[in-house]
Amino acid sequence: MKLFLLTAAGYILGYFAHALYLHKTVYGDGIYYYAWLAFQPSKFSVGPALFWAPMYLITHNEIAVGATCVLATIFALILLWNLLQKRFNKTVSLMTILSIAGASNLLFYGSLDAVNSHALTFFATTVFLTLLFNRRNWFPIGIALGVVGLMRPQDLLYGLLLIPYVRKNNIVPIASGILIGFFPQLVAWQLTTGKFWESPYFLHEGFNFLQPHILGVLFNVRSGLFLWTPIALIGVIGLTYKKYYWFLLVFLAELYIVASWSTWWQGASYSGRMFVSSLPILAYGIASIFTFLSKYRFTQAYFLLAIVVPLSIINATSIIYFLYTLR
Repeated sequence: MKLFLLTAAGYILGYFAHALYLHKTVYGDGIYYYAWLAFQPSKFSVGPALFWAPMYLITHNEIAVGATCVLATIFALILLWNLLQKRFNKTVSLMTILSIAGASNLLFYGSLDAVNSHALTFFATTVFLTLLFNRRNWFPIGIALGVVGLMRPQDLLYGLLLIPYVRKNNIVPIASGILIGFFPQLVAWQLTTGKFWESPYFLHEGFNFLQPHILGVLFNVRSGLFLWTPIALIGVIGLTYKKYYWFLLVFLAELYIVASWSTWWQGASYSGRMFVSSLPILAYGIASIFTFLSKYRFTQAYFLLAIVVPLSIINATSIIYFLYTLR
């Protein structure tokens, strides 16, 4: 618990230190998400602005708005920690959470560049998984999936996880929940394109689904996911090893969409930023590998010294390099 509290404190301190250094928190793509708060439509999704709206109305302060994303990230890590403990032991679950928090691109987008959509997709997908695995009521599960799409429409691919559970008696509550959760985005599309079913993204961006840049997305020098965030590769290996095929399908579907995008390198991205939303499912793969290692007397100290701390140091060093050279 102390290690997690230190991690949470590091996220909060990192956010304010970065904000003080830049003298701002809204920049890059965050400008266009933030613009919705001033009723300035853009091609970007409206979900983040709706999440920020209460704090914005109270404070009209961008630093306070960004802080809500950091807190949402920390809360999502707690939810994910609880989910993992239902399938894995406490040590493996904690080491997995520390790996996600320290050795993945969540450290950048959940702490430093928080006024964006990525931390909120991590939050939304984790909430969706929490509700799905409890499966007490299909209507809120549908709403949660709609909200996932509200943050980033591409992440509606998480709906693939519902396929094994769909029955005649739950199709209506699931579908109606998704519609309600996603409805604000339909309104936003109506405002920007004049058609509630047409995303302005397709008016400004192109997709080539016949020639996806799979290897480029994963290994390109500038932002390749596996090259910059090797813990993600461990996650994919773990999903394959434990035959979490539905999780793997979601990741591969996300990979195909990103690789088919005209800006497949994802712009000024630290690592593969479009895959921050995939970290909750990759966590299961990471935990599976850690469980395998624990059979060979890997203790908490071994996990920290051999995997978590070294990869976190590499990640932090890479972030510093990114901030000073590539951005």
